[in-house]
Amino acid sequence: MKDDVNRNINGNNLGYNILAKGTTLSQKIVTLVTIVVLCALLPASLFTTFKVAKLIYDRVSINAVSINVILCNSNEIISGLSGKLTGSEENVRNFMLNYVNHVDDSDEASVAIFDMNKNMVVFYNPAGLKDFDRSAKDLVEEYAPYREITYNQNYKIPNKAIGFVEDKENRRLGYVVTGYSGELVNTSTVDSITFLFITTLFGLFIGIMGAIYLARHVKKVLFGLEPEAIATLLQERNVILNSVREGVVNVNSEGVVTLINMEAETLLVEANVPDAKQMEQRLAREVFPDVAWDRIFKEGKALADAPVKMGDTVFMMTVVPIYLERHIGGAVATFRRKSDVFELANQLTGFKNYATALRAQTHEFMNKMHVIMGLIDMGAYDELKNYTKEIANSRQSEVNYVVTRVKDIALSGFILGKIARGRELEIDFSLTEESEIHHELEVPSVHDLVLIIGNLVENAFDALKNYDGDKIVSLSILDFQHEIVLELEDSGPGIAPGELKKIFTRGFSSKGAGHGFGLYLIKNSVENLDGTISVESTPGEGTVFTVRLPVKKAGEVID
Repeated sequence: MKDDVNRNINGNNLGYNILAKGTTLSQKIVTLVTIVVLCALLPASLFTTFKVAKLIYDRVSINAVSINVILCNSNEIISGLSGKLTGSEENVRNFMLNYVNHVDDSDEASVAIFDMNKNMVVFYNPAGLKDFDRSAKDLVEEYAPYREITYNQNYKIPNKAIGFVEDKENRRLGYVVTGYSGELVNTSTVDSITFLFITTLFGLFIGIMGAIYLARHVKKVLFGLEPEAIATLLQERNVILNSVREGVVNVNSEGVVTLINMEAETLLVEANVPDAKQMEQRLAREVFPDVAWDRIFKEGKALADAPVKMGDTVFMMTVVPIYLERHIGGAVATFRRKSDVFELANQLTGFKNYATALRAQTHEFMNKMHVIMGLIDMGAYDELKNYTKEIANSRQSEVNYVVTRVKDIALSGFILGKIARGRELEIDFSLTEESEIHHELEVPSVHDLVLIIGNLVENAFDALKNYDGDKIVSLSILDFQHEIVLELEDSGPGIAPGELKKIFTRGFSSKGAGHGFGLYLIKNSVENLDGTISVESTPGEGTVFTVRLPVKKAGEVID
């Protein structure tokens, strides 16, 4: 069953995927996630790039100012510019240059030191900063008139800083200019931006891969269907569920009712079940307490055509577990009124009885036709004349006998068919002389009588087919004012006393599998007509079935 369901699902997927048009669900998910990732990463990357560029600029400016402040306040530089150092001018310059190199310590900062006359005393340019001497000179010329220079003023000078060297009495001794290469700033900025760009691409790649995985997972969960196909399936499902003549209820793995179609709701309302219109989200064991839900969910045992009483009505219910990847994921219950099922079964059984009677008559007539054809071939016309006259007289006598007692053409034809069927089985079947039905009946209908009589007669024929004794079956139909009495008597082997109480049980039969339904249907048909059925049997002597049915005749009103 599970494999059939999976094959049906996969087959439907092919059809619905062919019908699906436009962008697929996978493409939509990948596109949406890509846009979301881009919208999240691009602004963050741009903002971070701006912040990184500013941070690098700030860092360079801070370094330039910091080195400048250190040099301007160092005793070595103050001593060198104030003339306190002994030795030649060249030695003083070298002393100051070594000190600058020590302070800079591979920071790649360029340093220019000027005296009060704006003459360059020390020039230190390890990074080979282009035109640094000229730009440093220009800064000295520009800021020399200033009494002091603030941090903010220094910050605004691109990649450079200038400071004043003063002694303890605040007398200006010279100027210090520090700077960094613009290429260093640009290189650091480009490296940072490249790293951010690579990180953004990696994040975008991870996002796209995640989107593809998510799309495939969603498609797998949805059996490969597109949203449009799912919407179509849901519409078709609703139409199908609400068009069937059976109540359909879906129960999930937790035993909660998740779906109920309109027919189920109508049936439960008519059965006076409390809260019939509010079944969803209720526990199935509360709605259908007579169903063994534990057995269905734990053992996977299906329930087939079981009588279940809900409200004041008995329903025939079938419950089938739903398997999802070898696990029970829920169950589907379908049900109809028991009376509707039996009415349908009765109609089918009645048609079967009609067909059996017609077949028996056809077989009998074919046998007679073979005799007639043989006499014609032999040219025995006198014998043919006598044979046909005998058949006509016998048939006419038999028809007149039945028709005079049973006025309904359909019922009398049915009884004649059973008489022919009895002759075929070498069983003497007859309608008793006291039998009569002289009125058109509304309840029971002729169809009801055909069903009941047909099953009783066939049951008697089955009992006598292999019986060694006399094979006699007699039918009595007595039409009283308010009651019809059917009595069928056979000369068969009879029924054992221990089996008498079981013969009307569904499926019980001494004839093996495939039997045990005729008397069960008879009993239910009689009860539906408010009648009674009884049986008397003596082993070795025969059996008598008696059916009593209240009647309503055409045009009659019963209070």
